Amino acid sequence: MEKQLVLSVKNLSKKFGNTQVLKGVDLDVYEGDVVAIIGPSGCGKSTLLRCINCLEDPSGGSIMFEGEDLADMTVDINIHRQKIGMVFQQFNLFNNLSVLDNITLAPIVIAKKKRRKAQRKNFLIKIGNVFRKTPKPLLDVGKPISQIKTDAEARAMELLKTIGLEEKAPSYPSQISGGQKQRVAIVRALAMDPKVILFDEPTSALDPEMVGEVLDLMKDLAEEGMTMVVVTHEMGFAREVADKILFMADGNIEEAGTPEEIFNNPQSPRLQQFLKCVL
Repeated sequence: MEKQLVLSVKNLSKKFGNTQVLKGVDLDVYEGDVVAIIGPSGCGKSTLLRCINCLEDPSGGSIMFEGEDLADMTVDINIHRQKIGMVFQQFNLFNNLSVLDNITLAPIVIAKKKRRKAQRKNFLIKIGNVFRKTPKPLLDVGKPISQIKTDAEARAMELLKTIGLEEKAPSYPSQISGGQKQRVAIVRALAMDPKVILFDEPTSALDPEMVGEVLDLMKDLAEEGMTMVVVTHEMGFAREVADKILFMADGNIEEAGTPEEIFNNPQSPRLQQFLKCVL
């Protein structure tokens, strides 16, 4: 069965002032793929992810997702961000919210917005129906707000249980370890049922003894078929888990291939030099 194309990046460029950080990057991600992006610091890896999620506005090129170009300023990126999860280097948890509230915040807010939007449309439909011979049916406004909250919390607890952190639900980020924070951040992304998750060096801020627990969770997600794009310095993880590896240097994808091709038979001198330094 042919894999579905989830994300297609074409000729993506990004400038910061006079500095060209991305220089025409192409990337196709298929359903269930784990794509690892490796390369030296400052080569544009994190900028590429931030452009895909439109945390940075691309300077040129296209980012096709679900039939729309996310690089088009007229596209409502917030709709698509619901299906593109993002896990950051520094966790980006809200310190004033509990672990449970960090995970449920986005699902609850989005469900409430959808409910209010349907209610507003129903108000207009009701006014219009006064003048229609055949009244238009009202839209389904979805679950009551109390049920939205109950369902979001049940889903969050289910996810926390899968990573063995259900007892940390009432805790605050300051009360848990770095590895636990990053696993909570991954669960927060999963709570939105994304089509793809972007990982921006998810272990770089962790103490060495905490790296393993985060990588193990990511390996589990890969085995379950989650589509993932991972910027990483963990060469062992890239070799073991990735379906495809991209080597970036100076804002370009210098070389792409399977782990076998990249690690055992690198073609470009720049990749060969990089691997000598990191392996």
